[in-house]
Amino acid sequence: MRKPEKKVYGIWIIQAFIPVIILSALFSWPIQQFSSLNVFTGFASIFVVLSALAVLYTVYRYRAWSFEMKEDHLYLEHGVFRKVYSMVPYVRIQHVDTQRDVLDRFFGLSRVVVYTAGSRGADVTVPGLLPADADDIQRKLRDVAIESEDRDAV
Repeated sequence: MRKPEKKVYGIWIIQAFIPVIILSALFSWPIQQFSSLNVFTGFASIFVVLSALAVLYTVYRYRAWSFEMKEDHLYLEHGVFRKVYSMVPYVRIQHVDTQRDVLDRFFGLSRVVVYTAGSRGADVTVPGLLPADADDIQRKLRDVAIESEDRDAV
C-alpha cells in the first residue's frame, strides 16, 4: 500500500486550522460573557485546545490514508472516524484528472481525481502526490481503463 507524500501534512493542517480559527472566534464571546476571562484569553484558550485536536486529527488522517493499483481495480483506504474502503474497477473509469490548487502548488504536490461511471459523487481523489507521480498514475489509470473497455463492468 502506498501513502501520500508527507508534505500533505502541511495542506491538511492549513485546511484544519480554518475551522479552528472560526470556532475559536465564535466561542470566545460566550466564554467572555459567562466567565471572568476576557475575549482574547477565551479565544487563545479555545484556539490552543482546538489546534491540538486538529494536529492530532491530521496525524491520524495521514496514517489512515493509503492506496494501491491492483490488477483490476484501484484500492483506497482512508478515514479517521468513518473508515472508507474503496475499490474502483478500471472498467468503470470514465476519465482521470490531475489537479493542483494553490496549496498543492505551494507544497509541490498534486492530486489525481478518478471519475467513474455510476451515480452522483462516484469519483475518488488520491491526494498528496508529487507532480511526476500524479502524471504517472494518471497515465497508468488511463492505460488500464482503455485495456479494460472490452470487459464487462459487472
